[in-house]
Amino acid sequence: MIRNHLQCFNNRVFGIWYLVSGRRESLKPDTRYQIPVTPRNERGFTLLEIMIALAILSIGLMAIFTAQGTSLRASGRAENIQTASMLAQQKMTEKLLELEPEIAKGSFPDDTKNDQGNFDKPLEDFRWEFFVKKVEIPVAGGEGGGGQQAPSAGGPDAAAPKTGSDANQAPADAQKNLAQMVTKKISESVRELSVKVTWKELEVEQSLVVTTHITKVP
Repeated sequence: MIRNHLQCFNNRVFGIWYLVSGRRESLKPDTRYQIPVTPRNERGFTLLEIMIALAILSIGLMAIFTAQGTSLRASGRAENIQTASMLAQQKMTEKLLELEPEIAKGSFPDDTKNDQGNFDKPLEDFRWEFFVKKVEIPVAGGEGGGGQQAPSAGGPDAAAPKTGSDANQAPADAQKNLAQMVTKKISESVRELSVKVTWKELEVEQSLVVTTHITKVP
């Protein structure tokens, strides 16, 4: 009898559990026809935000490209200057070697030795010019000295002693004559040699000049 009562109790408990679990399954919502809702913190970007981001990106890219272009131009200019300097020194050495035999014979170069031309390939874009110039040194004091003339022999002051500015005129004239002699000697014994190298950079002509001096020792 007790076994029968336990069996009935178990059957009733199982039936109640079955009914409750079946009712729960039936109460679950059907999600097949529901529209998915995106959480507020997972929404996308607006058109305004995208446009602002693109504007900032374009400004940054323009700054980078500008800096890169400036760096490339500076690098190219530095390379051209270095090349022109080497070419000018080379041409100056060649011209000095050409003039050395003439200087050894006693002659001195003048402006008839001026020359020009282009360098050989692959540096044909660089052009050279060679100049010989006589060194001119200006004399201090200008022409005419003190601007006063000596009195004539027959004048009333011919026998009068020189005083004041007249007494200082003779040393000044002597200094001027000496300076003229020195500058003339320097001009005859010194020559300025220059080599100018030119090239075009972005359709603008650039140049570099190398200068030296030679002297003629008696």
